[in-house]
Formats: sequence, structure tokens, C-alpha cells
Amino acid sequence: MQRIREFFIQRGYLELDTPALSSHLIPESCLEVFRTEYIHPSTQEATPLYLVPSPEVHIKPLIARHKVSVFQLSKCYRNLESCGRIHSPEFTMLEYYTVNADYMDTAALTEELFNFLLPPPAADRDDFAYLRPPFLRLTMDQAFFQYAGFYLSSCTTPQQLAEQARKLGIYEPEDNAFDSWPWDDLYELILVQCVEPQLPKNKPVLLMDYPAQVPCLAQDVPNPTGATPLWKQRWELYVAGVELSNCYSEETDPEKIRSYFQQEGQVKEKSARIPHAIDENYWKHFQTFPTCSGNAMGVDRLIALLQGRTTIEGVLP
Repeated sequence: MQRIREFFIQRGYLELDTPALSSHLIPESCLEVFRTEYIHPSTQEATPLYLVPSPEVHIKPLIARHKVSVFQLSKCYRNLESCGRIHSPEFTMLEYYTVNADYMDTAALTEELFNFLLPPPAADRDDFAYLRPPFLRLTMDQAFFQYAGFYLSSCTTPQQLAEQARKLGIYEPEDNAFDSWPWDDLYELILVQCVEPQLPKNKPVLLMDYPAQVPCLAQDVPNPTGATPLWKQRWELYVAGVELSNCYSEETDPEKIRSYFQQEGQVKEKSARIPHAIDENYWKHFQTFPTCSGNAMGVDRLIALLQGRTTIEGVLP
């Protein structure tokens, strides 16, 4: 962790230390949070607070104000997480945001970080070859064709994805047939069961350009035909079969941010085990937000990989 700090400080990044508690969070329907409360000593009035699943909610307003590249090492908290080989409800996250950069710039920066952290190879062997850059770059469309047998771009409806899931022999519950599943759930099912397990494990893999049908705060990949964009400027890094980090070219359009908060907030309110407060004015930070790319990396997993371990158990406090 000292070496991580050294890497970013040498490159002029400002280290942040933002709060673990927040009165509001960014709505993300894919995760659950921890809720607590502050009790005023005089009035005994209780104010809801939430443990942050990511420091992003605090970091982005600082970038909007100061327009500087930043990084942070912090504890993060996600509820309803399994406790297992690479999962824990409390974990350490490295987040770094680079102004005037996109997701491809962050890919190159992340390769530099790995080279900085890894020892040089020995003359006769390299025990860290599976971690060493350059990373293999593979688009989501290419990955689905290579490992699931079809182009994701050719399946724009839930019915088409349901048919592909059946062809792949994925178990279909009798009481929850694929025909009733939304597109993003079917996509996630095939990704997790068929694509991710087959990604190369002898080389770090950047799985790039995620489908635009899955909501996230990333920029669109421009569609050369002028039609609706199919992909987001997003990648995830897989190392030895472990999902290690998630990177965006950050969305900067205030109206798109406001729309995302409204739509995801409604989903969160209906489906979340633990609904949370949402700042309805958060989008205003993006009226002055610079071009920027951010990456979130699981440090416990990174340290385990650097140690040649297959579990984070020995890394956690």
C-alpha cells in the first residue's frame, strides 16, 4: 500500500481521505448497503447515515471543484455480500481519477502501476508472468463470440438472449423461465456462467466496451452509424480469473447524471433490501466536472495476487 501511494504521488495525484459515512449515496441497484444512524446527544433525534460502498460519492464533488487528479485508499462496505475466497462485506478499495483522460489512458496507467508494484523477472523464471503487462484487450462483443458462440451486438432483445442461454445449456428454472427475464439479467447470466470462466488466466485481461443497455455512469462509445450507441467506455480487469477493477470514462453530462439518478433511484426504492437517501442535486456537480476517467480496484485481491494466494483470507485484518 505504501508503494501504491508512492506511485500516484510521484505522478502528481492528490491523496484524499473522505468520510466512511454519508447522508446519501449514489443509487446502484446491483449492490446493497449498510445503514446506521447518528443520535443527537441533546434531542435524541436520529439521523440516518450509510457506510459508503465506494468513496465515489465524496470524490466526484471534489474533482468538480478542484479539477485535479486524485486517488484514495479506503475501506468500503457492501451488504448482502458473501464471505468467501474473494468476497468480504468490508474491503479495501483503491480509487484513482485522472483528469483530461479517458478509459484507454487509465488502462495504460494501470499497466504502469502493475509494472511499478511487480519485482523484475528473474533471469531463469518469472513467477509473476500472469500479472505482467501488457494486458490483453478484448471487447465484450469479441468475448461473447469467442466464449459463448455469438455476438452480443446481434442479440438486442431478451428473447434473443434467452434462446442463446438455452443453446448454451444454462440451467433454466421451471418456475422462472428465461422468457420472463429482462435483457440485462440474461446478459449477466451468460457473462458469469460462460464468458468469465473462460477468460485467459495466464495474462491480465481487459474486458472492454460494456453494453449500453446496462446502466452506468460511463460515457457512450460513439456509434459510427450515428444510431443509438451500443457500448459504454468501460472496462473491467481480470487477473488469474479474478475480477480486479472497474474503469469508466466518466459521464460528465449533468442531464444524463440526473436521469441516471432518477431511474436507478426508482429501481433502488422498489427492490433494495436497504433503500437509502439520494441527493437530488448531485447532478449539479457535473456542471463544472472536467473530462475524467476513474478506476476502482480491490486492494485485498491485488495483494493476494501479488502474494500468489488464491484467497483474500490472509490479507484481511
